[in-house]
Amino acid sequence: MIDYHRIPYVNIDRQKLTTELNKRGAYFSNVAVWSILFSLPLFWLLDILFMKEDWGFILVLRVSAFALSYFLYTYGTRRRLSYELILNLIVGVNVVLFSLICGIVPVTSALPYFLMASVMMLLLNTTVFWRPLFAQLHCAISYTIIVLLYTLNNRLEGYNGLIANGGGVYFIVTAFSCFIAFNRYQIIKRETEKNLIIEESNRRMLEQNEKINDQHHLIEEANRRLKELSDYRQNTLNIMIHDLKNFIGSNQISIDLINRKSSNLTSDQKEILSYITMGNEKLHYLSQKLAESAEADTGKIEYRFEDFDIIPEVEKAAIALVDAASIKQVTIQVHLSPSELLVNLDKIFLRHILFKLLSNVIRFIQKGSAISIHAGNVDGVCIIEIINKGNPIGLEKLDEYFNRLQAPNQSEYAITQSGMGFSVAKQLTTDMGGLLTYESNPTIGNYFKLKFKLA
Repeated sequence: MIDYHRIPYVNIDRQKLTTELNKRGAYFSNVAVWSILFSLPLFWLLDILFMKEDWGFILVLRVSAFALSYFLYTYGTRRRLSYELILNLIVGVNVVLFSLICGIVPVTSALPYFLMASVMMLLLNTTVFWRPLFAQLHCAISYTIIVLLYTLNNRLEGYNGLIANGGGVYFIVTAFSCFIAFNRYQIIKRETEKNLIIEESNRRMLEQNEKINDQHHLIEEANRRLKELSDYRQNTLNIMIHDLKNFIGSNQISIDLINRKSSNLTSDQKEILSYITMGNEKLHYLSQKLAESAEADTGKIEYRFEDFDIIPEVEKAAIALVDAASIKQVTIQVHLSPSELLVNLDKIFLRHILFKLLSNVIRFIQKGSAISIHAGNVDGVCIIEIINKGNPIGLEKLDEYFNRLQAPNQSEYAITQSGMGFSVAKQLTTDMGGLLTYESNPTIGNYFKLKFKLA
């Protein structure tokens, strides 16, 4: 293969790759094993048609091989043995069986058996996912048994009879099936690596999406603070300018009164009065040009509570994460109360809580599962539930995620950090007087509940 056609899949977790390959191999192995077991009636029909005298003896051999194969399959499955070991044992039993039959049947009746054996080997290597070495090993065992039995049973004849009566076709087809097994192994392995790369890229996209949303909320909060600061500064300036103008006006009245009686003033007093008048005019000029004021920023999160309907906010959060959910093949189902649910919360930080919680639920739940979101009035309290019936994340793991943010002053710092969404959502919920609880076990799946007081 030309080098520029090779895609360098680096930075792949080899343990995860091995796990995925084993999952695929186990699935294809299961299909192949049951195909072999259910092919017994076809071979039985073949024996009745072409081996009318000895079909009973061959049937006993086939039933014995069937029983042994089924025993190996059930025993290996219960013991959780490697799928490759189970598959090789079962395939080995059946390869030895049809090699023995092909070697002992008369040469004149061997053609249909060789053809059926060729079809089985070809079907096997186009179905299973295993290392090509195993396919080559089983073919070598089959060739050895067939050639050895043919030599013992047909000493007077050459190997021309074997080749002419189906053996040649069997050797060529099975050898060709080894190339198919090699190609299939390489293609599925590359496809699995590509899927892992895509899954990792999707995970990083979800993280980047969460970071972008974090920055969006930070910008909204900064804009709100700037507006409050601007209003405060404007009010301060108005007060300062008003007081300064009053002071300048009082000075000007006093100067005008003195100027009216300037005939009684000495030249030095008139000069001092002119200096005072000039200074008062400068103060008047500065009062009109005054435009800035300083204020210290404490850097502490301040919540602006207001009454609003929480239902549209839940719906917006679900809609905003539809694309992120589709990347992971997660379905979002929304069940919202038809009536208003008025709460007294900070709207910006509520959006942040909903986005953080939902995005992290999507990130950590099982791929291809579904999320059900419920919002309603339960006993005079606003309840928002997020339910996932897939594989549980695990209560210990959720405890770790939700308790990563321990210090109460780290809330704003954590907003800019990835991987702390659960903890940030819990901290912000608590700060606004709400309650965030969770549960994860095989019975209920993954369950998250937000609880707020109604306005």
